[in-house]
Amino acid sequence: MKRNLIIAQIFIILSSIIQVLNHLFVQPMDNFLPFILLFTIGFLPAYLLDKLLPSLTKYIFVFNSLYMVCLAFYFVKLPIVESAFFFLPVTALLMNDKRVYLASGISGLAAYLILSDTSVEDRIMFVSIYIIFIMLLTLVQYRVEKNIAEKEAIQQGIKAISIAVEAKDVYTQGHARRVAQYSLILAKHMKKHRVDFAELELTGVLHDIGKISMPDSVLLKDGKLTQDEYEIMKKHPVEGMHLAKSLGFSHKVLSGILHHHERYDGKGYPHGLAGESIPLYSRILAVADSFDAMTSSRSYRSAMTPWDAKVEIERNNGLMYDPEIVDVFKQAYEELLLVHETNQQQKPEPQETIIS
Repeated sequence: MKRNLIIAQIFIILSSIIQVLNHLFVQPMDNFLPFILLFTIGFLPAYLLDKLLPSLTKYIFVFNSLYMVCLAFYFVKLPIVESAFFFLPVTALLMNDKRVYLASGISGLAAYLILSDTSVEDRIMFVSIYIIFIMLLTLVQYRVEKNIAEKEAIQQGIKAISIAVEAKDVYTQGHARRVAQYSLILAKHMKKHRVDFAELELTGVLHDIGKISMPDSVLLKDGKLTQDEYEIMKKHPVEGMHLAKSLGFSHKVLSGILHHHERYDGKGYPHGLAGESIPLYSRILAVADSFDAMTSSRSYRSAMTPWDAKVEIERNNGLMYDPEIVDVFKQAYEELLLVHETNQQQKPEPQETIIS
């Protein structure tokens, strides 16, 4: 909000300079000196009020905008200046406060009616257009807020599902969060590709949600799975993709979830994709997922050291993993190690869990 006030002050000063140049070289105006004086010092009331009443900064910003519009409308007798009143509610809309938006709309309309010397017909026309404009803005704001709220609710819901999957097995608790962390570190060190970090993080958090549909007898089994059990477990990327798709996530998130168990040599699942035909997010997740899995304990084995996990990832360079991602992994290893050690300090000791 402070930045908005500063921008408004800069805008006022620049507008003053432009008006001076216009007066000197284009079209002289009446009452130029009073106008330019009032216009130039226009930011002072807002600045002082903001210092005295910082809790009312939003309203002060709107007041400042209204002051400048009214001043320009009163002194500059050009039809285009009238349109400046429509910018008041638009500016207020950016404040994300309905009360400020309402105050701006009403005060702008009232100011126009007080200052305007046009005919009754022109005023009625202006008021009609202004009210329609306000109603359209309100509708747009409502739809945007509703869409954002729905999207946030969906994301929180599906993250809760991810947590519910991990809650079944104390040994995998926090796995999705850590995979998301490692994925973001890898992406940050990548120079060749542009990655949407929020989208990649969401893919990391949700990559195993398909396990919610896996039988507990398979998901929680101690020891090695049978071939039949393994075939069941291999369905979880497809199940996860369908669940995420039903909730409206983007194509990149869906493909990242679907293909995170593909191998660079084409021997992975579910579709046996190879090389760069595997989506970028999936290639990143493959390394991040493996690093966390290898450095985490399971009921049937102890955790590897981070160094041993690094050696194993390098050994499978070009087989399981994209060589480019492995190179990035090596560059980012120290940062990954730091995050791993921090997570280890925060991780509770596994306790016996009773599944009803």
